[in-house]
Amino acid sequence: RRRPRWRPWTLLELEQGSEAGRRRHLGMAPNNALRDKTTAEVEALDFAELEQGSEAGRRRHLGMAPNNALRDKTTAEVEALAAIANDESWGMISSEEVRARGVGTKETMVDEFMAGPKSELRCFFTGMMFVTRLPCPGWCDHHPGYLMRAMAWLPTLGMLIGLWVAAFIDAAAALAPPTVAAAASTGAGLWLTGCFHEDGLGDSLDGLGGGWTKAQIMRIMKDSRIGSYACMGLTLWTLSKVILLGELGPSVWEFGACAGQGPALVVAHAVARASSSPLIWKCAYVVDAEDAKGDFYGWFGRSRELLTLPRVGCAIASAVAVTVGVYGPTVQSAAVLLTAIFGTVFAGLYGNSVLGGVMGDFLGATICCIELSIYALLAVDPARLPALAASVGWARALRPFGMLAVALATPKLWTLSTRHLPKAEEKEC
Repeated sequence: RRRPRWRPWTLLELEQGSEAGRRRHLGMAPNNALRDKTTAEVEALDFAELEQGSEAGRRRHLGMAPNNALRDKTTAEVEALAAIANDESWGMISSEEVRARGVGTKETMVDEFMAGPKSELRCFFTGMMFVTRLPCPGWCDHHPGYLMRAMAWLPTLGMLIGLWVAAFIDAAAALAPPTVAAAASTGAGLWLTGCFHEDGLGDSLDGLGGGWTKAQIMRIMKDSRIGSYACMGLTLWTLSKVILLGELGPSVWEFGACAGQGPALVVAHAVARASSSPLIWKCAYVVDAEDAKGDFYGWFGRSRELLTLPRVGCAIASAVAVTVGVYGPTVQSAAVLLTAIFGTVFAGLYGNSVLGGVMGDFLGATICCIELSIYALLAVDPARLPALAASVGWARALRPFGMLAVALATPKLWTLSTRHLPKAEEKEC
C-alpha cells in the first residue's frame, strides 16, 4: 500500500484545534460528522445543547471560554448550581429557610402583646438567649416584644459576660504572658456570644465601606458572605483588643478600686451594651422588607414603643452602677462613661445621616467600637505626655498631634478643592 503523503496543513489544523485535522494526522478515517462545522451548524449545536441543559453549550452560546471544570454537570452538580442561582450556596442556609423561621414567636400583633401579661423574668432570659449561646428555659423564645423590653437588661447581661471572660483571663494570666491570657479570654467571649456583635461589625464595615447609596448598603449588609472591609476590620479589631488588654496588667479585684484586665472586661462589656437602648429609643429602626429576616425585624421595629424612657434610664443606670462599683467615683469612671456617651451620640448621628436610623448590625458594630474605645482609654498613661514635655518641651511633645490633625483634614480639604476643577467629559465605557 502506498503510504499517505504528509501534509503540512494537517499540523496547522492540529495546532488550531481542528477535529478533522486531528483525525487525519492520526490516520483515522474521515467522517462527515466530524468535519469542521460551519458557523450556522455550530450555532445549531449550541442551541440544541442549551435546550438539553448542557453547561458547555450554554457557555459556547454566550461566547465564554471553554473550561474542563465547566463540562456537562452531573445531577448533583446541577442541583448545586441551581441553589446558587436561587441565592443559596453549598453549606449555607438559604433565604427561604431563614424566612421560614418566622418572627420568633407565635404572637404576631403588637397590640395583642401589649394587652397581655408581662414577665420581667422572660425579658431577662429572652435577652440572654439573644446575646449568648447559653440554653434558656423552654418557655422562652425570640419574641420581638420581649426582646425590645430586654434592652434594659443588656448592661446587666454584659456585666455577667464580662465576669465570665474575666475568669478565663485571670486563670490564663497565672500561667502565660498577659497577651496570651487576653487572647484566651477573647476566644472564650467569642464562643459564649457566638460572635453576635462581631457579625454586626463585619456586616456594617462591608456595607458602609462598599455601598454608595442606602440601597446598596442594605443589600451588602444582608449578604452573609464576608468582604474585604469586614475581613480587615475584624482582624484589626481582634488584634487591637488582645494587645490593649495585654497592656492593662494583672487583675486587681477590690470594690471601688479595681484595676487590670478582668475589671476592664466587666466594665467594657456592660457599658458598651448600654448604647443600644438610647439609640433604639431615639432613632428610627430601619427595616429591609427584602431581607429574609424582615418579618422579625419588622415586628421588632413596630414594637419600639415598648422601650419606654424608664427602661432606657434603667439600662443607663445599670452601666453607671457597674462602672462606679468597679472603679469608684473617680476620674477614670467619668472618662469611661463620657467615652460611651460620645460613641453613642456619634453612632446615632452617623446612622441617621447614612441609613436613616439604626438597625441590628449597626447596633452590634456600635457595641464593638465602644468596647474597644474603653480598652484604649484604660490603656492610656496620663503621665506620659507631661513627662515627654518636661524632657523635650511642649512644642515638640504636641507636634505629633498637629501632624495628625493635618492628616485627618487633608482628605476633606482635597475634596473641597477639587469641586472647583472643570469636570472631564463623560465617555461611554
